[in-house]
Amino acid sequence: MSSVNDLSGKKRAILVAAEKCFAMQSYEGVSIRDIAHEAQVPVALVGYYFGAKNELYHAIYEHRSSYIAERLSDLHKATQHADPDMALNAIIAAFITPVLRLNEQPDGVNFSRMVMRGVIDQHEASARITREFYDPMAREFISALSSALPAAPIEIIFWCYQFALGALLHHVVDTRIERLSEGLCPARNAAVATPHLQRFITAGIRAAALAPPHPSVKEHPA
Repeated sequence: MSSVNDLSGKKRAILVAAEKCFAMQSYEGVSIRDIAHEAQVPVALVGYYFGAKNELYHAIYEHRSSYIAERLSDLHKATQHADPDMALNAIIAAFITPVLRLNEQPDGVNFSRMVMRGVIDQHEASARITREFYDPMAREFISALSSALPAAPIEIIFWCYQFALGALLHHVVDTRIERLSEGLCPARNAAVATPHLQRFITAGIRAAALAPPHPSVKEHPA
């Protein structure tokens, strides 16, 4: 599958316009006419290239899936580390770095916001995307984290993945840090943000994995 950057002309214009529309409004609130207007193409051309709205929505993720492949490729390299600490650091780098690089691109910002809207709105089109593109990747990262932290109960690993994902998603859609820091912290500069986010997530996961069980958590019987 070609990426968005491989496309040209009106087909690319439609995908980029659709990302922008889905980033600004809910899935239900966006119409094919809205997308055609944003792309400055006839309404019929959207359907000709991509079909119905749900298929266009799916096509966006297909054309953006190279960043998922990059994350999985980096994950595979990370799991080759014999040292657990190095492996954990590399796993988190694989998880966040391709996302932050994509988010530096103007079109990537819209895609990030579109992903976040899909998580919040939980409509059928986004559920299909999650099942097809993100759940398989999540399982691979969870398995890698479990291997790097063999003493951690598996339920803790699941929580760690959930919270790591939350930190990543919030960062890529929220630029308020630039205002709060009066420009000291450029939110979309991947070279600046990546090491901080990587250390934050890695340390949090390591702390959670090594913590004694909470009194409210009952241990599973042997």
